[in-house]
Amino acid sequence: TLHQFSEAVGALPLPSPNKMSKDSSIWEAKFEVLRINPEGKKFEKVSRIECNAKDYDMELKLDVHWKLFKCKPGEWIDFALASTIELNASRGREDNTYNQTERKTLMDDYDYVMHGRLFQIDQMKKPGVSIVYASFGGLMMSLKGNARNVPFLQPDMAIYALLKKAEAMELDD
Repeated sequence: TLHQFSEAVGALPLPSPNKMSKDSSIWEAKFEVLRINPEGKKFEKVSRIECNAKDYDMELKLDVHWKLFKCKPGEWIDFALASTIELNASRGREDNTYNQTERKTLMDDYDYVMHGRLFQIDQMKKPGVSIVYASFGGLMMSLKGNARNVPFLQPDMAIYALLKKAEAMELDD
């Protein structure tokens, strides 16, 4: 779990599953799926999902292999970015190779995992707002919002995107 990961890297305790310690290299938020393929379907097995995270006021656009991760507008997903899938962050950081031994990793807690590279961070005119771009073997991601929410992200960084279906979020009125 995220709390085990936080303890393994010696980070401050995570206050809740949707918050992140500044010392850890994982970030998770719950996103509501707003639209799927808003500009039309371009590839047979790939769909672009557009989502919004209420807690962080962030927008996510993410390409996924549609046969492996299906969702529809109105559903919620837990989305995480991590620099490693290791529960013990000191393992796996040096060469980013996947060790196939049967050990517990962050991937065990998610339905869909992609490995890729963060290739660009654009600062917007609005102070503190940026867009982070990553590619996962050609499947693209953009994450727009306050850069303080994901302080560990750096250009040309190898990252993991982890997704799973989530329970509907209770909205405060």
